[in-house]
Amino acid sequence: MEFRQLQHFVAIVETGSISAAARHLYLAQPAISASIKKLENELNMPLLHRRDRGVSLTEAGEKFLQHAKQILKQTKDAKLAMQAIEGLDQGEVEIGVPPMLGSYFFPPLVMAFKHQYPALKLNIVDSGTRSIRKKLLDGDLELGVVADHDLPPEFESGKLIREEMVVAMAADHPLAEFERIEYKDFLKHELILFGKGFYHHSLIDKICQKEKESPKIAFTSNLLPLVKSVIRKGYAISPMWKVAIQDDDELTTRPFVEPFCIDLSLAWRRDSYLSRANQVFRDFILEEVKKN
Repeated sequence: MEFRQLQHFVAIVETGSISAAARHLYLAQPAISASIKKLENELNMPLLHRRDRGVSLTEAGEKFLQHAKQILKQTKDAKLAMQAIEGLDQGEVEIGVPPMLGSYFFPPLVMAFKHQYPALKLNIVDSGTRSIRKKLLDGDLELGVVADHDLPPEFESGKLIREEMVVAMAADHPLAEFERIEYKDFLKHELILFGKGFYHHSLIDKICQKEKESPKIAFTSNLLPLVKSVIRKGYAISPMWKVAIQDDDELTTRPFVEPFCIDLSLAWRRDSYLSRANQVFRDFILEEVKKN
């Protein structure tokens, strides 16, 4: 059994077909087919059901997939451990951060870290907290910012910030005359929301379930400047984290009558090896947050 055979097998399962796996791995389809056939011969049992429109796992394939993924993960972790021995003269920090937090809470922390560790690269993955959670679970990210109530038992975490969701609107919007916004009044107006992977949808779901109403979603965008521009021009309103509203945005904000707060933490998987760069970044950020 060869390491590349495990890579080929997992790629086929994740992409859904041998041809898609071949494209993903930049290999010829016959080479992938031969690799899997050889693997099945070595195991003396079929792992895949071949069909005209893709493949599916046999019972043996289902069990073997768990072992294959574990071996590939352990190999990756071993490689990271060896790289860590080289120290911090090189390496890359990669972290998933929601755009509002990334735009207004993280910049001072990131700049302070970069000043102390100038040789390290930083890759900030811009995504919603729910998408980040999935990437952490799938092993696509080592570090990410996740809502506390969404933390599964597989995660370890350190607290970052508690944030309140407020309603952002144009200064002359009808809701601006209220000190606090009722859910039923909020749902009467057109909304601009971030995409499905963002935490805003938890708030919208909660409001709609309580009021037994559907939201009037006029716009969807993950571009924060665009979202603010639409709100500023009076085309829609939106729930936004308070930290994301700046004085020069020319936006008016009002809290909900029933406050909606979110606790955010820096999270990582318990059973995954963190690269040396990510370990140092995690420890630095959590220490800086404690100071403040």
